Amino acid sequence: MEFNLGFIKSDNQFLLKSFNNNADDNGKILDLSELKSTNLQALFYDENHLENEDLKSSLLEDSKFFPIRSTSDIKVDFENFEKMPFEDVLSLFTKVHDNWLLQNNVTLLEELFKVIKHLNALWPNDRTTFFEELWFVLKSNLGAKSLRIIFNDIEMGKKEHEKNKLIQVKIEGDKFPNPTAGGELEAKIMASYEKDFSNQLEILEYSADKGQLVMTTTIKKSPVVIMAEVYELTRMQKAILGTLFTGLSENIQ
Repeated sequence: MEFNLGFIKSDNQFLLKSFNNNADDNGKILDLSELKSTNLQALFYDENHLENEDLKSSLLEDSKFFPIRSTSDIKVDFENFEKMPFEDVLSLFTKVHDNWLLQNNVTLLEELFKVIKHLNALWPNDRTTFFEELWFVLKSNLGAKSLRIIFNDIEMGKKEHEKNKLIQVKIEGDKFPNPTAGGELEAKIMASYEKDFSNQLEILEYSADKGQLVMTTTIKKSPVVIMAEVYELTRMQKAILGTLFTGLSENIQ
């Protein structure tokens, strides 16, 4: 299991610790200006040492990307976190990540038909925005470390008598979705799952140990492949996302 945790040391610095295969890199102190560009899976802070109002507002904004908890919530201060053994860090991370993920799942459940109607309204005329917003929904409700969506699109002919052609587009990123034209790899991935596309969300591959997840579906008869690195896959997640894609496939307005 790989994950990156941050702990704000002051209004100017934070500690970044990266964990990989049951070990950590002992951490490094970074300038707080690097926080926005760092791929974190959780962030901690001491509210008693946080006086910068702009930073507080920034933390509130970032809480939609990963869990952010105060020392009063986790009962661990900076010094203890810095020296904490891997087993204790893993337990801490699992607890805050699970709670954050559950909150995201419940929120999506409460707003599910609103989300489906909004996405369906985007589909006919703004396909890229549709998939960018879908990327956000999936990333927050899977709690994914990384997420890639591959889908088909039409590239319009640029010259007279030049035919339109079918292409693949991939959307991936750490915090924000980045759509780019797919290449040979994306074409091969789409072709390899050709027989697995249906109106339902199909979980084709999931390794709990490695956290690797592959899902397929069709939206308005258009095939979609979803590939993610996740820390868990619960019955609630599968049920909510399954209903989401059923609603998108059936074009609920």
